[in-house]
Amino acid sequence: MKNRSYLRNVLGCAVLIIFTVTVMWTGNAVAQTSFGDPFDGDGLQNSNWKWQNEPPTWDVGKTRDGFLYIDCETNRNIWANDASHFLYQETDAEMFDVETHFFAKWDTNSGVNGLLVKSNTDDNWVTLKFWGQGAGPKGQIQFQTKQVNIVGNAGWTPEFGDTELFLRLKKDGNAYTSWYKTEDGEDWKQIGVTSFNLTPPLWLGIYAGVADPTGSLEVEYEYFRDNMTPFPVEPGGKATTTWGAVKTRY
Repeated sequence: MKNRSYLRNVLGCAVLIIFTVTVMWTGNAVAQTSFGDPFDGDGLQNSNWKWQNEPPTWDVGKTRDGFLYIDCETNRNIWANDASHFLYQETDAEMFDVETHFFAKWDTNSGVNGLLVKSNTDDNWVTLKFWGQGAGPKGQIQFQTKQVNIVGNAGWTPEFGDTELFLRLKKDGNAYTSWYKTEDGEDWKQIGVTSFNLTPPLWLGIYAGVADPTGSLEVEYEYFRDNMTPFPVEPGGKATTTWGAVKTRY
């Protein structure tokens, strides 16, 4: 009887250990397989991020609590080539659905930022971007591949210099769908759908840059959200405020 009791205790402990390890492994797997990042704390939360053309000045939570801040260099366009400040993760996923919310402060004839999925093998990409263009209300939302406008202007025009937008991009095989909205809680407005082949591995993420040789662009991204595999800590309770209320130097 004592031997049987001892055996049951040993087996019970073994099962508990296996269960605990499994739960911990699963939790870590979720964190590693999600593209998401809430940009909380004092650094990037998702360990899979990499920089292409890392900006000299950027931070998480220092310039604005709960936001990724990028102060862009000049000559960082994406059109005939990609010279942007690009924060990306590598993937071969057949499907994804990602979104972001940002504030942009631009004073240049050409500044760009948004969502990007790129194939280095093909030297091509699909991007959903905001283009801050010139003095006056000339900003546009654009859905593009390399040097090709799928939708050259989505029909929304911001005030010069200050922009708040929500952008969303979904991949389903070779089909890419794009949306935007201007306020939290609104329904997404579809911009367009395109069928476009990109050879994996793909780089997926957000970017920014002053496309011109002169001017300035500062972008604050509130989050990068994975709608299919949410990051374990999703953004919550962040106040949606204006540039004037947060960045008093403007």
